[in-house]
Amino acid sequence: MLNISIKRKYSLGRASKLGYCYFFSTIAVFMKPVYALTACALAAGLAQAADSTPIAIEKFFGRTDVTGAALSPDGRHVLMRMQSTAGRSMLNVVNVETLQQKAVAIFSNADVEMFFWQSDTRLAYTVINVDHGGSMGSPGLYAVDRDGSAFTPLSRTTVAQRSFADKGPSRSSYLNAPTLNGFRYRKSEAMFAFAPADDEKKLVRIDMRNGRMTDVHAPRRTWRWLIDPEGEVRIAVARRDGKDIVFYHDGAWRELASFMPSAPEAFEPQLYLDGKLYVRARNGKNEASIYLYDLQKKALDPTPVISAPGFDVTGYFLLDDRKLLGFRSYTDSENTVWFDPAMKSMQAEVDALLPATINTISYGERSETPFVLIDVHSDVQDHVYLLYNRENKNLLPLGATHPGIDPREMSAMRMVRYPARDGMQIPACLTTPANAAKKPLPTVVLIGDPQWRRTNYREWDDEVQFLASRGYAVLQPQPRGTQGFGAAHTAAGVKQWGLAIQDDIVDAVKWAAAQGYTDPARVCIAGAGYGGYAAMMGLIRDPALFKCGVSWSGITDIGAMFANNGQGVAEPGAVSQLLASVGDPKLDAAQFDATSPLRNAARITQPVLLAYGREDRRVPFSDGRKFYEALSTNNNKVEWLEYKASVEDWKTQGNRIDLWKHIEAFLGQNIGAAIPGS
Repeated sequence: MLNISIKRKYSLGRASKLGYCYFFSTIAVFMKPVYALTACALAAGLAQAADSTPIAIEKFFGRTDVTGAALSPDGRHVLMRMQSTAGRSMLNVVNVETLQQKAVAIFSNADVEMFFWQSDTRLAYTVINVDHGGSMGSPGLYAVDRDGSAFTPLSRTTVAQRSFADKGPSRSSYLNAPTLNGFRYRKSEAMFAFAPADDEKKLVRIDMRNGRMTDVHAPRRTWRWLIDPEGEVRIAVARRDGKDIVFYHDGAWRELASFMPSAPEAFEPQLYLDGKLYVRARNGKNEASIYLYDLQKKALDPTPVISAPGFDVTGYFLLDDRKLLGFRSYTDSENTVWFDPAMKSMQAEVDALLPATINTISYGERSETPFVLIDVHSDVQDHVYLLYNRENKNLLPLGATHPGIDPREMSAMRMVRYPARDGMQIPACLTTPANAAKKPLPTVVLIGDPQWRRTNYREWDDEVQFLASRGYAVLQPQPRGTQGFGAAHTAAGVKQWGLAIQDDIVDAVKWAAAQGYTDPARVCIAGAGYGGYAAMMGLIRDPALFKCGVSWSGITDIGAMFANNGQGVAEPGAVSQLLASVGDPKLDAAQFDATSPLRNAARITQPVLLAYGREDRRVPFSDGRKFYEALSTNNNKVEWLEYKASVEDWKTQGNRIDLWKHIEAFLGQNIGAAIPGS
């Protein structure tokens, strides 16, 4: 048994950034062009000479080039999500040996979101942002062969309306799709999914050739399942009356455990293999780790298989067709632990070639070629995709997300922990402008959304890097209530919106000022959703500290979140957990009034920038407008922006670019931009 303790990644220094750029500038000139992104262009983009001219805002927030890549199980083809000439997210399949490419999912009126290989020849994807008058009919799940033939609709889906200020598609969230439910189903070209059935969902197997659904025998109200290497569903988790019930199939379904999701004894099944069940649990400890669960004794082993001191273990297993290869987790940044000696050796080879970056290796689960796919990224480098030939040790660039941005001009991010006023250690990310001398800087406190989800890692972030490029220090606290840092950190935030959570944000600023990073006379607080809420509460509670505030799609009234049964704020079925963590609009009405910006708008006298989308559902436009009207009654320093979704905006990200142009001007007027390097 391997017991792995995941260590934090090293910080990226400026010397290593230069080495990284030099490496790519050197190898790129020998490589063939792919996707109209030539290696020479990549090298030129990485080797730009730094000057005092600010990087254009469109380079940060415009539609990006390549936003994901996945290697086929046989290792012969790469599936790449990239921008089409129509300004939409499309899929191309590339032959790794010939570099011939084929567009297999390209639509004038829709964007590809999730994507994955189901077999060597068959792939699946979802589409979003579907407009009328194009080749795609509706949002949903679709399948197609790698040569573009045999297009098959699998299911229609209801997709949440995107906000005008949402970031683009995730660069890496699709990577765990093949192992989310254990091993891929290999008996046929089919996949498991949910289908509506009366008042609940049922587990079905969808034939990816014809879309036919076959019911899978599983416990009632199953919402999570694990597949073994033979393609059998062996573990099922059902949710009934707020409880999770874990079942094991060994000829018949039998119950293993039942608990409330937040109970100390709760666990989350992660992988079933060779008669062993791997679960994520706390097991009486503060931090969640990966444990083995004894199926006969119905108990956890006392020693974790994988742990990460200071963090809850989050991530996914890495598998081939039949065995466990490794585990990918997230501490301050991404970490991969390989159990398989060959994969561990290959990771060491790649890291030696690219020592300054995180190098995420994807492999053919039963590869027939020497090629592996590498996703290269860091806090100063958005994702670059490469093919690595294990035999001749050559690297071939396939594409990059932001090929026109030079990593040497980006700003290193570091994770810190600072003391709150009650002594609790609070995690935060701090980014200071590249080449800036250490001195007190104007600072933007950037708060994430939703409050309970961890929203910052030491990785490239367009909003953070844009602000740093304009001379601002960026402080991103993860206050109590945020998941991922242990049970005590999460529990301390229960019903503390606008109270102890807000104190943690203030204490972050005071710490940064005491360390010499922040000029306490020039601090602005900003964010979307919950971040917008916290920004406005910062102005209300600490007017001497926060000189201005920015809120886009910000929550203005805590009680209003529950008006539509938590729609847009909590996942379906999770409203009870929202009530427990945030509060009850009836029982906690007085606290909600005291800690809701709408009820305290008259106390805000500082400059404010508000932005809301007319079609937003998570925070209705009417909520934002009501807050603006209440705020502007006694404050003539309020700027109001409203946006409307359109086909053109989806293509160009025009709304988001416009928003950040206004934020840039607003910050310059109210806390003054520093000049990097001065």
